[in-house]
Amino acid sequence: MTEVEKRFLKAQIDEVVLLETVQGTRMFARILIVVDEGETPDLFCLEVEATPTGYVQKGTTGHSILLADIASVQPAPPTDGESS
Repeated sequence: MTEVEKRFLKAQIDEVVLLETVQGTRMFARILIVVDEGETPDLFCLEVEATPTGYVQKGTTGHSILLADIASVQPAPPTDGESS
């Protein structure tokens, strides 16, 4: 993840983004918190999925992902139920 992407990610609290990990996993995630300090900087998020009315939470648990494990972060595309 580039420094620009990291700054973007920190500005996306409670917003949906598209994350890609270094392992190649891609997921839509609602960002809850980004902790960019200490020995293991990470983020906490909820996985979401696109529906015709917007993004909805997928499953009942959140994720903790090390920032070092994130290859890229991009804005999530609007769904049919969201304005662009």
